[in-house]
Amino acid sequence: MLQEVVFYEDGEPKIDGEPGDLKFRIHTSPHDVFTRKGNDLHTTVTITLVQALVGFEKKIKHLDEHLVDIGSQGITKPKEVKKIKGEGMPLYASNKKGDLYVTFEVLFPNSLTQEQKTKIKEVLG
Repeated sequence: MLQEVVFYEDGEPKIDGEPGDLKFRIHTSPHDVFTRKGNDLHTTVTITLVQALVGFEKKIKHLDEHLVDIGSQGITKPKEVKKIKGEGMPLYASNKKGDLYVTFEVLFPNSLTQEQKTKIKEVLG
């Protein structure tokens, strides 16, 4: 992502003229956990099937190291997206921030024993 910040008339003056504009071009580097889209941040978090069904308490570390609560008290569906207002990137020349979008991946077991299948059917069936 490229952003350009311009400071008007803060550059060196042209020969026998007015000062020019000072321009900074800011490039955003990729991050391992977060993806930036405008001023919003996006990330993916993997939870277990049990956590998806009964809820969970979880925190993720933000870019500035503060912790953000992303837990849930209810059922979380695979690919569900949770929006956390004001946890995105700061808006230029403003005290507001974008939002954080967390997409949940649900980790399913590779196999179940017959006993586990029976218990699941008793509870859910």
